[in-house]
Amino acid sequence: MLIIIALLWCKKDIRDSFYQLIKTFFHKQILTVLGFAVVWTSICIVLFYEIGVWSTDNLKTTLVWVITYAFVTIFETHKIKSSKYYFKSQIKET
Repeated sequence: MLIIIALLWCKKDIRDSFYQLIKTFFHKQILTVLGFAVVWTSICIVLFYEIGVWSTDNLKTTLVWVITYAFVTIFETHKIKSSKYYFKSQIKET
């Protein structure tokens, strides 16, 4: 990690590229989609907690799932139109 940070500060072209990456990630449209995903996940967690299916013991697993699977799946939604069996394959992967 320290090597990456050193590269970011030493090489101007890498520093500029990293700045553009961060700038793109914080674009209003991307933050809106990610915000809706966080709200949806929070609503599901609260509902599951209220009916006794989810507990705080599941917090680590939930966070790992949200970061790895849920956010990646958001960026694959363009495949819905092109794939006839998109939802079936997503259910199998989950």
